[in-house]
Amino acid sequence: MSTPTNPEVKELNPVDFIQLQQYIEYCSLKVKDVLREFDADGDLAQHRHGECINEEGFRLFLKTYLEGEELPADLCQRLFRSFQNSESTQEQKNKEVFLKDVSCYFSLLEDGQPRDKLEFAFGLYDRDGNGVLDSSEVDRIIAQMMHAAEYLDWDVSELKPVLKDMMTAIDADSSGTVSLEEWVEGGMNNVPLLVLLGLKMTQKDGQHLWRMKRFNKRVNCNKCRSPLGLRKQGLCCTCCKYTVHGRCANRDPAPCTRTYVKSKKETGVAAHDWVSGNCDSKKCDRCQKKIKSFQGKHCVWCHTMRHDECAELEPTECTCGPLKDHILPPWAIYPVVKERPNNVKNGCSGSADDSELNITPDGQVLQIIPVPNTRPLLVFVNPKSGGKQGERVLHKFQYLLNPRQVYNLSNGGPGPGLSFFKDLQEYRILVCGGDGTCWLDSRRNR
Repeated sequence: MSTPTNPEVKELNPVDFIQLQQYIEYCSLKVKDVLREFDADGDLAQHRHGECINEEGFRLFLKTYLEGEELPADLCQRLFRSFQNSESTQEQKNKEVFLKDVSCYFSLLEDGQPRDKLEFAFGLYDRDGNGVLDSSEVDRIIAQMMHAAEYLDWDVSELKPVLKDMMTAIDADSSGTVSLEEWVEGGMNNVPLLVLLGLKMTQKDGQHLWRMKRFNKRVNCNKCRSPLGLRKQGLCCTCCKYTVHGRCANRDPAPCTRTYVKSKKETGVAAHDWVSGNCDSKKCDRCQKKIKSFQGKHCVWCHTMRHDECAELEPTECTCGPLKDHILPPWAIYPVVKERPNNVKNGCSGSADDSELNITPDGQVLQIIPVPNTRPLLVFVNPKSGGKQGERVLHKFQYLLNPRQVYNLSNGGPGPGLSFFKDLQEYRILVCGGDGTCWLDSRRNR
C-alpha cells in the first residue's frame, strides 16, 4: 500500500545523496531494465499514468532498481518530492512525478559511458521518436544534470554557464530544435559535462583525466591564470595536476603528460615532462630560490620544481625521483605494428589475450622495454572497496606512477595489466581492495 506523503518531509541533503549512491554502487540492473517493467505488459504498469508514476510506483521503481533493497521511508519520500516540478498540475502535486525525469536522473548516477548516457537521456525525452528535441525538452535534461551535480556537491553556479554555452553552441542555426547527433557531439566536447557523466578513462595519450576538486588553498587556473578562489571548485587532472576553471576546460588547455613515446628511437631518452604553475612559495630545486606567483614548473615523473628559466638548465635528464624503482616511465613504452592472427583477419574472433593488449587509438600495440635496475609496480585497484577510499587510492597511484601501470579491476579485471607486463622479468604486483588477490592468482595461472 502506498505510504501517504508527509507534508513535513524535508528536502534532500548531501548526506541523503551519499546514502543513495552507496545503494546504487552495487546494483547490477540498469535504469533501462527497470523502465521495461512500466511498459503496458510490465509488472509495474498499473502504477504508470501516462507519463507519470505515483508515489507507490516510485517506491517500487527504487525497490526493483536496487534489487529488493528498501530505502528508508523518509528518504524515499524526500526523493519523490525532489522530482516535483512546475509543470505538474495541482492534481498531480504531491501525488505523481514524471517517469522520464526519474529515469534520466538515476541514469546519470550509474556506471556507464558518457556517450551512452547522453543518448539514453535524449531518447527518454524524444517520445515521438522524430529524432529532435525542442528547447524546453533539452532544458529538462539540463535540469536533471544540475540536480545530479548539486547532490554530488558540485558548485552548480560554475556548471550552469558552461551548460548554457554548450546549448548555444549546439543550436548554432537557432532553429529551436536539437538533433541526436548535435546533442551527443555537443556533450562529448564539453569537459565538465563529461566529468559529471562519469568519464573515468582517457581515450588517447595527452588527454587529461579530469575530476572535480574543491581547493582549500590558493590555486591558479593553468589556462587563464586567474585564481579559482578559496573553497571553490575546479577541474584537476588526476595524472598531471593541471588545474582549470570548468569554463576553461573547453578552451584547448595544454595536453596531459605522455604515457609512452611515439617510436622505438625515442626509448631510453629520459626527459622531464613539465607542467606549468601552482608552485607558489616552493623552492626551485635548481637555484634554491623561492618560486613566486604563477611562475614555475614541476615534472610529472620526478616531481622536481623549477623556475621557468631554470627548467632549461642542466641537468635535463629525469631520474624519476624517489619512486624510480617503481615507475614505468614513458620512454620505456613504445608502439609497434603487430601482424594480427589469420582468424581475426578472416572475421573470426581473436583470443582472449588479443583483446587484452594495450592498444593505441590508431591500432598500434604498446610494448615495454625494461629499464635496468628497476622493478616497476603493476597496480590493481578495486575503487568500490573501503567506501570512497578505493577511488582515492586509484587517483593517487595514477598520479604517482604512469597511468598505464594502474588498472581499475572493475574495468575488465586483471587481464589487460597482466598481458601488458607479461614480457617483463622483474616487476612487482600490488592489489588494493577486496578479494582481488584470488582473482589475480587465477588469471596468472592461466
